[in-house]
Amino acid sequence: MIFPALIIGLAGSLHCVGMCGPIAMSVPVGQGSAVNKTFAYASYHIGRLSSYALIGFLFGVLGYGLDMAGLQQILSLSVGIFMLLYVWFPRFFGSLKFGGFIIRFQSRMTGHMARMLKLNRTPALLGLGFFNGLLPCGLVYVAIAASMGTYDPFLGALFMIVFGIGTIPALLGLAITGQKMGVSFRSQMRKVVPILVTVFAILFILRGLGLGIPYLSPELDQVVSSSQECAP
Repeated sequence: MIFPALIIGLAGSLHCVGMCGPIAMSVPVGQGSAVNKTFAYASYHIGRLSSYALIGFLFGVLGYGLDMAGLQQILSLSVGIFMLLYVWFPRFFGSLKFGGFIIRFQSRMTGHMARMLKLNRTPALLGLGFFNGLLPCGLVYVAIAASMGTYDPFLGALFMIVFGIGTIPALLGLAITGQKMGVSFRSQMRKVVPILVTVFAILFILRGLGLGIPYLSPELDQVVSSSQECAP
């Protein structure tokens, strides 16, 4: 599960450049030394990874609860179907009546971030990254669904951390150079994201089907709990 997290992060980092690039470029590093600037950017990304870890942990708890309830097949199938729908049928999600809530939530997060941007202190940079990680993002939704499919809070947190690490190189390159990648290059690379997400979605679906294929779609054992009999 960790390798897919890194691949999704790396492949989707160009999406992050478009969405979060302006924020990364506006990190208040001042005119300090290279060491200070590095520390500032590191603080921002540590804050962002912290919010991802928290989200992954919480959804990992949810996945663990569903697993304990014997719903791991349904969860795995649901995660795979969600990924396919989000990648190939975006209009379906656009028709859902979540717009008002998302707009209010995003407005609140950007308000916190605006206050953080006015300060040039480590806690403020950590806070800026943390609230940035909470902003609504389709790519993050896909990673969250996958983290829930780990059925483990700590693996869920680790999944989201690795996903976040995968997005750092492109954002860091943008912050250092102050230039965006070519439109044609970004357009070509963005075509890779749906393909990768589709592959992982199919893997989730196969795992949920339990077809008895080793490693790819192992058969889920029916665990029957029974009390031990005591000798008279």
